Amino acid sequence: MKKRILSLSFSLIAGAGFLAGEAAHAQLNLQQFGIGGGGNAATAAAPSSGGVTQLLQSYVGANQQVLSGQSSLASAMGMSSAAGQAQQAAGLLGGGVPSASTLSQVGSTQQSLSQSLTQAFSGGASSSTPVNKQAFTDGLSSLGKGVSQYSGLQSQLGSVGQLNPTSLLQSGLNPQTAQAAEYVAQSAPGQLQSLMSTLSAAVQFASSHGISVPSIATSAMKGM
Repeated sequence: MKKRILSLSFSLIAGAGFLAGEAAHAQLNLQQFGIGGGGNAATAAAPSSGGVTQLLQSYVGANQQVLSGQSSLASAMGMSSAAGQAQQAAGLLGGGVPSASTLSQVGSTQQSLSQSLTQAFSGGASSSTPVNKQAFTDGLSSLGKGVSQYSGLQSQLGSVGQLNPTSLLQSGLNPQTAQAAEYVAQSAPGQLQSLMSTLSAAVQFASSHGISVPSIATSAMKGM
């Protein structure tokens, strides 16, 4: 009888240890994404955590490069209005973590510019104004950097994309950051495909018009 009691006691202790280990493992997995853990919301969302805030910062940086490239390409093609739109959108990304609404507005502008530029490249320069080759090359460089940065987001997107909005909020993130992360996880893959198409069209246009193509633009296309 005593042996059975001792055996049962050891089993219960072992089971409790296993559950505690699993809980700690789950907590560590969340901490890899900069969420959860023993700290408060501010600590969880700190840039050094390498989690959700890092994803948002990387996304903002990629979009700033893309918009800079789109602005230069539009200017080179004589599309001053489009260039102004790109600059205005880039201005919305300055300072702190942007809201999902701001990211959506910037994303919409970025996609519209991609369509306009791709059409311009397909139809050639839309006016009698000659193409500014240096500005075009500068635009290719910035756009290529932005596309490369977008491609680098994929591993981070895979992790965050598995967390639903409720999980993000329960982890301690504030609602604005959680909503922004959800927007990025849903929108970035499609935006990357559109940007790759624009970059490809821009490189083809440059090649057929004697415009220098920077190596960053061609290397970014290798991920297509």
